[in-house]
Amino acid sequence: MMTLYLIASIGIGIMMTCDVFLLAHPHLSLKKYLVFFLSFSALFFIMNSFAYYPMLFVILAVNSILAVKFTGKFYSVFYVPLGYIVNCVSINIIGLAANMIWDVSVQEVNSDKCLILLHNVSTMALSCPFLYLARLLFQKYLISTFEKMSRRLLVLIVLTLLLCAFMVLTMSSFFDNVEVSHREYFLMASSVILYFLFTVSMIFIVLHTARKSYEAEKKVEYLENLNEYTRNLEMVYDNLRSFRHDYINVMASLAAYIDEEKYEELEAFFYEHILPMQKNLTQKNGALNNLLHIHLLELKSILYTKLLLAVNQDIEVNIDIPDEIDSVPMDPVDLTRVLGIYLDNAIEACLETERPVLNFHLGKMNQDIVFIISNTFVDRGLSVAQMHKRDVTTKGEGHGIGLCNVSEILNRYDNIFHETLIEDGLFIQQVRIS
Repeated sequence: MMTLYLIASIGIGIMMTCDVFLLAHPHLSLKKYLVFFLSFSALFFIMNSFAYYPMLFVILAVNSILAVKFTGKFYSVFYVPLGYIVNCVSINIIGLAANMIWDVSVQEVNSDKCLILLHNVSTMALSCPFLYLARLLFQKYLISTFEKMSRRLLVLIVLTLLLCAFMVLTMSSFFDNVEVSHREYFLMASSVILYFLFTVSMIFIVLHTARKSYEAEKKVEYLENLNEYTRNLEMVYDNLRSFRHDYINVMASLAAYIDEEKYEELEAFFYEHILPMQKNLTQKNGALNNLLHIHLLELKSILYTKLLLAVNQDIEVNIDIPDEIDSVPMDPVDLTRVLGIYLDNAIEACLETERPVLNFHLGKMNQDIVFIISNTFVDRGLSVAQMHKRDVTTKGEGHGIGLCNVSEILNRYDNIFHETLIEDGLFIQQVRIS
């Protein structure tokens, strides 16, 4: 009997490891798959030997934690219970077909080594296409939703899957040692399949609702950015009207000095009033002209808003955008949140210095998008690692969340490299998006 348990446990270990291989993206190293195989095989052998089915929760929980640890993605906690449930449903479908066509009972399968192996191979052949489709569905529709969901909701979904796995196992094993008719076998297998479909449907409803909620939130933030962009355009228009009025007054003053041939007073008036105005207008126009290379409204809006705010606070703003920016491979809401926090911090920090300077670079490097934000700051002895910790700040109570939030957002992306540096008296944020 122990030999049968061992063969069955090894077969389940292989199936579950294949499930993780199909669902995990990117793929893991061979050593990590070996860890999964040994863990599944050993734990299922213990469960089968003692016929203690509640141990299934331990098996799925332990290997789900391993999946999260190995992949670094919290949503991979779904892989193991989902794979196990699909395997159980496949086993029931194959068992039902064998019972209906060849009159093979569950007892005959469980007592024959060859039938156990054949059953496991058939189960893998049936479940692998479904799991591969599940992986494609994850990548195309669900991963972005999982990354935005709260941990509490994710945990509730995982608990639902674990309960579903236990119920499927309980229903499937109910007739392991009892002779049943074709009709009873059909009812049992149908119950397992219907319960699985019901659970999956409920989960998809929850995920669809969460996805719609996130999309609504994104639209609200988009409209807020658009509204702020519109207000800034209105402010530019008001500035142009004011400039027109000042221009007429300046021309009248110049004409008066020239008519009366007061050239020394004209020279003093020019250096005291006209030249500072020209420098201010040049800096503002430079900011606007550089942003013409950006063709994404969300990105242009946040940059225009923050950089013009810096210019109006007498910060020396240097903008370098040498390339045309048509797209950025990052969620626009996340992009605006990250740049908003970086620029807000840069403006606040450089205003504390005697000569506030803010430098912004946006360009392409080998098809990658690169953002570099640097600013003068007052060094208070905090290390870069400390600045990224929650509640660590030099601004007082209620601050200290911004950089921590930025790190959490950027760490969700596999295609983003970000780095914080302090060089030559400048605080530098670098983000490279591939």
